[in-house]
Formats: sequence, structure tokens, C-alpha cells
Amino acid sequence: MSRDFPATHDEVDAIAAWTVIRAARELARRLGAALEPLDLTPVEFGILVQLAVGDRPTQAELARAVGVRPQSMTTLVAALGARGLLDRGATRGRGRPSHIVLTTEGRALLARAWPIAQASNAWFREDAGVVNAALHPLLGETTATVADVP
Repeated sequence: MSRDFPATHDEVDAIAAWTVIRAARELARRLGAALEPLDLTPVEFGILVQLAVGDRPTQAELARAVGVRPQSMTTLVAALGARGLLDRGATRGRGRPSHIVLTTEGRALLARAWPIAQASNAWFREDAGVVNAALHPLLGETTATVADVP
């Protein structure tokens, strides 16, 4: 059978964006497995950690920070609120910004999840800093720092 496409496997593997996409899916799977004993997904971890370092972010700001659609954030925040991990405040409603804060339970769960997330740097061996520095420009400007979580 003849090949209709002129590229080789090596040429496909040399496309950095495609490699990053494939790696991101694998990393999400691995982090999900590591956080599973805490009944926490990588996106839920992202929400909790953004709340810990942010200054009372809105749902829209959280959605941007963790890379989900605002419509998805509504469901995620409701589920985390039902678990007692965050508080959405009393002034909710269409057109009103909903400022969300971690509860004591949310901070406790984040404190257990944080070392697991930090340990994921080992997946990159000694190159974690290089990988992180190379990828951050793709994420745009950030205003929060994660240095003191939790």
C-alpha cells in the first residue's frame, strides 16, 4: 500500500504543538490518577488552588484561569460548593459577579492535594523548570503567584 501523505512519523513527532497537546492529555490522566484518592480532578484542583492564591475571583476569572468554558464553571462551582469546599456568597444571580472563597474544608483538601501536584514535577526529571518556563508564555499574563500555597 502506498503512502498518500508525504510526512514520516518522525516529522509528525517534530511538530511541537501536537506533542504538547498529546503530552497534556497524558499529564491530565496521570495527575487525575494521583488526585483520585482525594476525590479531586485536575480541574477541581485548579479551581481550589486559584481560589487560594487569587483575590476573590469571579466564576468567569476562574474559568479563564483553569481553561474551561464559563458555562462549565457554573456546574463545577456548584458541585464543589455542595461538597462544602467553597462558598459562592449570598449575592448570586444573572449579571451579578459571584465571588467565590475556599471554606475551611476546601483549604484542608487543598493542603492534602498540594504535595501531590508538586510531586508531579518529578515526571519531568531535572527539566521541570525548563518545561514550565517554555510553556508559561503560551498561557498569557498571570497576576497570581503560587509560591505560598496553602
